[in-house]
Amino acid sequence: MRTHLTILSIILFPIISVAAQITPHETAEQIKKGINMGNTLEPPLEGGWNNPPAREYYFDLYRDAGFDMVRIPVRWDMHTSYEAPFTVDPVWMQRVEQVVDWALERDLFVIINAHHDNWIKDNYSNALYRARFDSIWSQISVHFQDKPDKLMFEVLNEPHGLTKSQNDELHARALQIIRRTNPYRIVIIQGNEWGGAQELIDMAIPDDDYLIGSFHTYDPWPFGLEGHGPFGMTEIRELDEKFAAVKAWSDLHNIPVLLGEFGCHRDAEYNQRMKHYKTYMDLIEKYGFMFSAWDDGGNFGILLRSAYLWNEIKDILIHYTPQSPTNPRLSIYQDTRIRFSWNHLVTDYDSMVIERRTNQTFFEHIALIPADSSSYIDTDVVPDRTYYYRVLGRYANDSSIYSQPVSIYLPEYVEQERGLFLGEPLPIPGVIEAEHFDLGGEGKAYHDMDRINIAGAFRPDDGVDIYDRLGEGYHIGNAMPGEWLEYTVEVAEEADYLMEVQLAAIQSGGTFRVKVGEVSSDTLESISSGSWLTTTPVSQWMHLYPGVQVLRFDVIGEPLFNFDKIAFSLPGAVEPQTNGTLMTVSLHPGRQLGIRIAPTIGSGSIRILDIQGRLVFMHQGLAPGDLLVSDPLPPGIYIVQAGFDAGMRSHKVAVH
Repeated sequence: MRTHLTILSIILFPIISVAAQITPHETAEQIKKGINMGNTLEPPLEGGWNNPPAREYYFDLYRDAGFDMVRIPVRWDMHTSYEAPFTVDPVWMQRVEQVVDWALERDLFVIINAHHDNWIKDNYSNALYRARFDSIWSQISVHFQDKPDKLMFEVLNEPHGLTKSQNDELHARALQIIRRTNPYRIVIIQGNEWGGAQELIDMAIPDDDYLIGSFHTYDPWPFGLEGHGPFGMTEIRELDEKFAAVKAWSDLHNIPVLLGEFGCHRDAEYNQRMKHYKTYMDLIEKYGFMFSAWDDGGNFGILLRSAYLWNEIKDILIHYTPQSPTNPRLSIYQDTRIRFSWNHLVTDYDSMVIERRTNQTFFEHIALIPADSSSYIDTDVVPDRTYYYRVLGRYANDSSIYSQPVSIYLPEYVEQERGLFLGEPLPIPGVIEAEHFDLGGEGKAYHDMDRINIAGAFRPDDGVDIYDRLGEGYHIGNAMPGEWLEYTVEVAEEADYLMEVQLAAIQSGGTFRVKVGEVSSDTLESISSGSWLTTTPVSQWMHLYPGVQVLRFDVIGEPLFNFDKIAFSLPGAVEPQTNGTLMTVSLHPGRQLGIRIAPTIGSGSIRILDIQGRLVFMHQGLAPGDLLVSDPLPPGIYIVQAGFDAGMRSHKVAVH
């Protein structure tokens, strides 16, 4: 009788495995590096896009490179009937299983999902379509229920087209279906629209202990997805804020997070694109997320599948750490050599390795240098070629941590005579437009990181990026640290000149230096103007000597800024900082402010406040047109307030 009861129980109650199931947090501890096998199983038919059908050797390459997880996007639409019971083609199901097994046999974590199944997003209100989607997940769940727990399910990729409530409902229903046969398998959930950070934060969380939250981002847009637009400190700060918000969500709900897709379009400028990947790795490390970088074998390619080789993005994903050499930069040295320099965050390497490649070669070691080195001069280069460099911090156990790579074009060296763009030296005092740098080309009159005038609005044959200021002149943009411009100038007389550099910047803090002959300014910082077109002056007094000499403008550090012009004036000759037509403020020797109000507005009272709002200077009854010179002021930021018949005016000024 006992035997018959046992058999009956097996028939009525199918046995579900109760083996120890890995938890989401244990999974997060084990998954460190992930990658997508994109554009492979998610075209309408496998091999229908830019990649051939999947091959088993891909997974050897993934494992050997150091990845421990592969996300496999899968489309089910073309392999599933549109009539009940909505059967998935067994051949397709077995093919997906074969690819999944290739990953599992190599002890890799693996994700499968519903990817590019836009039919459910576009027709969610149709009950027939909802039933079809439910049936697909029921069949997937049954077919893969006995697979190891390193296989994870992701309900729907980027549910663009679904409302929040529809996406919440879809996830809850799919999860209920999966749990019938896979009670402890990890399921990945994603917010609506394009599966972004805020959408994950806003979605309704199913009551389930085996969830991982996922979000995608290619920000900043359009830089990440299309390869153009700004990518500087402002954009990095906004990315950091986005990651921090997702981390707060993760901590609040005790759910680990996967950055399921990120990347940068290959049309982006090379150095900025590599910096983009490096920035993402910094943020992933900072906030403790799992990741799977997007690799589609095309515009976001990482694995060169048919060649069995990786490009350098893989080494950023695998070998870059927060302790890696940072801020790698290149410049042309003595016309025919390349200088490579970087900064250290740690100095515990045993040695450093310099690697180099060209467009025709792969990275190879070219030098072994001491661990405390911060620069290297490459003399074994030929002109008219683009070179790529990276530096590795190398340890005794043969492990290495990598900087991101950087590139530079070495032009054909032609001895050119220095030329004056306007045919004569630019006068000081006077205004020097940024685009009027000398003739002579790369390495002579300027240094730019690439050979292309990206904007091409003016002097298109020079490699400096010159932009049109909406029909009101030009400015120089994309000014990267290490770049410089030179201008031949003629200083009229020895004197103290007020130098004002007009810059446009979204974020303050970009650094630069101006040198006239042998006289150098301090390292100056840009001030946010809130726009890439509106300029804000940065000023300093410089004691200049008469005669023809070279003015050099050096870009030192980010955030990025646009450079419009430099004005040099003598005290009283020009009021360079104006507030409309009612009041002008200028900086005089001895850190004194010169203040003048317009003749047409009546007498005024003048107050100068420090940045804390404390009164530091006051004058009653300034006559219209008269110049008031304040007492000497300590360096700092001040507010000049003028009250007169026409009203109140204020002006902020920096005293250096």
